[in-house]
Amino acid sequence: MVFSLLLWFIPTVAVGDDGGCEASVIEVPDEAKPWVSEAARSSGLSADFIAAIMKQESGFRPDAYADDSNGGTWGLLQMNRSVWRGVHPEGADQTPPEGITAPMVHAHYGGIYLKNRLAGIKQLKAAHPGMPFAELDDLTALVIAHNAGESNLMRYPDIPNTTKRYLDNVKPAIDAGGGCSATAGRTIGKLTPPLVIRSGTLNVDVAATGTPVGKITTYATGQCTWWAAARRLQIGKPVDGYMGDGWMWASSARKIGYPTGGGIQLGDVASFAKGYLGASADYGHVAIVEEIKDDGSIVVSESGGGLPYAWLRTLTKEQANNPSITYIH
Repeated sequence: MVFSLLLWFIPTVAVGDDGGCEASVIEVPDEAKPWVSEAARSSGLSADFIAAIMKQESGFRPDAYADDSNGGTWGLLQMNRSVWRGVHPEGADQTPPEGITAPMVHAHYGGIYLKNRLAGIKQLKAAHPGMPFAELDDLTALVIAHNAGESNLMRYPDIPNTTKRYLDNVKPAIDAGGGCSATAGRTIGKLTPPLVIRSGTLNVDVAATGTPVGKITTYATGQCTWWAAARRLQIGKPVDGYMGDGWMWASSARKIGYPTGGGIQLGDVASFAKGYLGASADYGHVAIVEEIKDDGSIVVSESGGGLPYAWLRTLTKEQANNPSITYIH
């Protein structure tokens, strides 16, 4: 399976001019914002809570690894093989387990893990109403179980000191609660049609935008190439059905005769070199330029990791003009 690695975010206060949200409690690096957004979406938990857990577990590093008694933990939420297998059985016996270090994939399934574990915590509390841990709020109980296991949760308040410190670090996010105040059906971008964004996320409502993803048959659904081809078709820009992996699109475009290089233009395909800004080290990446801001930064739409929708990312002027990106006009 081909995984494309990507980037951006959705936290807990007002929508900014760029269609995102500003984090009220946890400072999130720009590259981690879409990972936080996706995990918040798939878990149903607040973005501040997700960001706090990611910061604590990995410092927002998708390649983070710890060699522990469980045989190792990987990725943004430091999930071990057994936990990963519970939500992503495909390739779980590989080392590392398939998809666990691909940030959007990890965020998606990590959010599902947190949702499932929270449901189990609620059942455990209901089954033991007289025990001290049952008086905890659900998120506090979830953090203890995530960090130290349900057996330690049931011993509350006698929990490991490392778990106490962990809990202290994420408590402000637990207390913040809430979610993003994004408005349903808002649009973003300067292309025609603009992108319709799902409420409370930076994910594209593909159906509402009308992007003809069903017409794309030569690129696998949920890959960056699939979305780029569909979006280019929608905005009336040329795209061939056999341009290869993301990093190959620049050379393929030149062979076909599509113009490349020079200044960035709206509707361009941004073809990322392997490994640049989270692009796959094997396959590279492609995205579509939706907006060019006055400060030289750009907003792109992109997909990847087999997830059948798209989302937004902002690149700084310096990132956007790095020679590791070729623009196809």
